[in-house]
Amino acid sequence: MRNEQRVSSSRCFSASVITSLGAMLALTVPATVSAAPAVDGAAAAKGRITYGRYCVSCHGPAAHGDGPLAHDLRVPVPDLTTLAARSGGQFPYDRVTRIIASGEQVKGHGSSDMPAWGDAFKKTRGTGAPTADAAIRNLTQYLASIQPSPAK
Repeated sequence: MRNEQRVSSSRCFSASVITSLGAMLALTVPATVSAAPAVDGAAAAKGRITYGRYCVSCHGPAAHGDGPLAHDLRVPVPDLTTLAARSGGQFPYDRVTRIIASGEQVKGHGSSDMPAWGDAFKKTRGTGAPTADAAIRNLTQYLASIQPSPAK
C-alpha cells in the first residue's frame, strides 16, 4: 500500500510541476525577449532525456501538450513546439530557463500551476547532468531545438 501511495504522490508531483511549466509558458511573452543562444546539440540531446523522464507525461512525446496526464490537469497543457512562434518568432530562452528553475505565478490561478524544477533536479540523478543548473540548461536547449524553423 505504501509503494502505491509513493507512486501516486510522485505522479501527482510530476503532473503538477509539468502543468505549471505549460501554463506559465502559455502566457504571452513580453515583446522584449533577449536573443536565445544558438542550440547546443549535445546539451539538447541530454535535455531530451530529461524531457522524456519529467515532461512527457503532460506534454506528450512530441511536446504538443497531449501527454497521458494532460486531460487530468486543471489548465490546458501548451504545445511546447510553439514557444518561439508565440514569442514573436524568437525562442524565449531566459524566460523558459527561469520558469523551469523557479516557477512563475499564473494570473487567475492564485498559485503556481507548475512548481519549480530547480530543487527537484538537485535531488535526483535522473537528469544526466552534474548540477540542477546544467539539467535546466539542457532541458531549455532541447525545447529550443524542437521549435520549427520559420517559413522562408
